[in-house]
Order: sequence, then C-alpha cells, then structure tokens
Amino acid sequence: MNEPAADPTSEERLNEAVGVQVKEVSGAMLRGGLIPAAVVAVVVVVLAGVLAGGSAVGTAVFGAAVALVVCALGPLTMRWTASSAPVVVMGIAMISLVTKLAVLAVLLIVLDRLELVDTRVFALALGPVALVFVIGETVAFARAKIPTLAT
Repeated sequence: MNEPAADPTSEERLNEAVGVQVKEVSGAMLRGGLIPAAVVAVVVVVLAGVLAGGSAVGTAVFGAAVALVVCALGPLTMRWTASSAPVVVMGIAMISLVTKLAVLAVLLIVLDRLELVDTRVFALALGPVALVFVIGETVAFARAKIPTLAT
C-alpha cells in the first residue's frame, strides 16, 4: 500500500532552509576566495620566473595550485554537507580545517625531504595565494546576507 508522505517536521524544514543558506554562502565564499587568489597565483608565478628563473616557475605553479585546491576544500565541504544539521556542517568544517593544515604540513615536510622542489619557492607561492583566498572568502562571508533563524 502507498502511504501518504508525512508532513516534514519543523526541524526538517529548518534544516532544509539552513541548507539552502549554507549553499548560497559557501558559493559566495568560494567565488570570493578563488577569483582574487587566482589573480595572485598568476602574479606569483610570473614573479618567480622573473626573480628566480625558469626552473622556479614549475614550483611556483605547483605551490599556487596546491593553495587553490586546499583552500577551495573548505567552501566545497560546506556545500557537500549543507543538507546536514547545522551542528554537523560546523563540525565537518572544523575537521576539514585541521585536515587541510595537516596535509599542507605533511606535504611541505615530504617535499623538503625528497628535495624535488625548492621548498622556499613553493612556500612563497603557496603563502600569498592561500592568504588572499582566506581574506577573499572571509570578506565574501561578511558581505553575505544571512538571515537569523529563531527557533
């Protein structure tokens, strides 16, 4: 027998409304961080080529790309978990932050030990790109119109 669909509870409706808001805000954060960081990445790569020569360009591209990918994981994780309860979204966001920092630390250690790239150029490319991404996504979040939900 087909049973009629149950009316969603107020908690389910609230979670759905929050999910929509999280997707909107995370999209704004991703755009707000990615666009200026990509511009800085191009500048960093050009500067690496001018100041350190052609061999540094590949390392700078690698460092900038790592920064863009790792920084984009925060807003993307928010989007992927948007339909979850707000507490779950926040918990996963915190876990993703710690994971990103750990991945970057391990990557720097491994690259330094293997001596595959000049880690100074790598870090000097990664740092400004990541910093601009974080500033951009923070500004985008601050500018987002987030309604307050009373429960």
